[in-house]
Amino acid sequence: MEPEDIIDKNFKQEAVILIKDEAKLQIMGNPVYYPIFMSLRDGHKTVKEIEEDYTKLLQKQAKKKGAKSKKEVKEFVEKNKRSGKSLYRYIQHLIDAGFVALVGKRVSIDNPMTEKLFARTATFFFVESFYEKIFCTNPNCMESMTQLLELIYDVPKPETADLEQFTSSMMDSSKKITSKLFNEKSEEFVQMVDKLSLDEITAVLQTLSLIDLVSKPENYARLLKNLKK
Repeated sequence: MEPEDIIDKNFKQEAVILIKDEAKLQIMGNPVYYPIFMSLRDGHKTVKEIEEDYTKLLQKQAKKKGAKSKKEVKEFVEKNKRSGKSLYRYIQHLIDAGFVALVGKRVSIDNPMTEKLFARTATFFFVESFYEKIFCTNPNCMESMTQLLELIYDVPKPETADLEQFTSSMMDSSKKITSKLFNEKSEEFVQMVDKLSLDEITAVLQTLSLIDLVSKPENYARLLKNLKK
C-alpha cells in the first residue's frame, strides 16, 4: 500500500514573508541551509527526501566548481554531504527561526515507523536589505558615480543632486513593484515565478523596477539632459 501523507489542517503556508531580523538574514545566507530551502520549494518532504535533494544539489555544485570526472564529483559530495541526523538538527534550527514548520507525518502499513513531514513557512522569503544591495546611495558612491558618468559620456561631471534624484527614483520604483507583488498580488506572484531560481527572481524584480523607472523620465530629466551634452 502506498504511504499516506497526513498534513495538519491548521498549517497554512504564506505566499511571501518579509525578512528583517539580522539573525534570520544570517541564517538565509548560511550555505548549509541553502539546500534545505531549495528542497522544500517543491513542497513538504521527509528528512530522507531532503537528504537526497541535498546530495543532488552538491553534485551540481561540484560541476559548477570545475569537477569533471565522476570521481571528482563523488569526492566533493562525500566531503560536503550531511547525514540525516545533521539535517534534522539544521531543520530544527530553521523551525526555531520560523523558516520551516513540522506540518504532518507520512504513514504506511508496510512501515510501522511514521516519518515527519516538513515544509517552508512561506513559498518566497524576501530580504528587506535587497534594496541596499542593489542601490548604493552613500556619499562615496555618489561621488564615484558622478566621476564615472563624466568619464563614460565625456561630459562635465553631473550634479550630485541630480544623481541622488535618479537613485531615489530607482529605489521608489523597486519598492513600488515589490510592494504590489508581495502585498497585493502575492499568490499570483509566487505561482508565476515558481520555476525560477532565486537569482532569476532577483533579476526579474530588478528588470520590472527598471521598466517602471524608465516609464517616468520626468523624474530624472536633468540628469539625462546633462549626459547628452
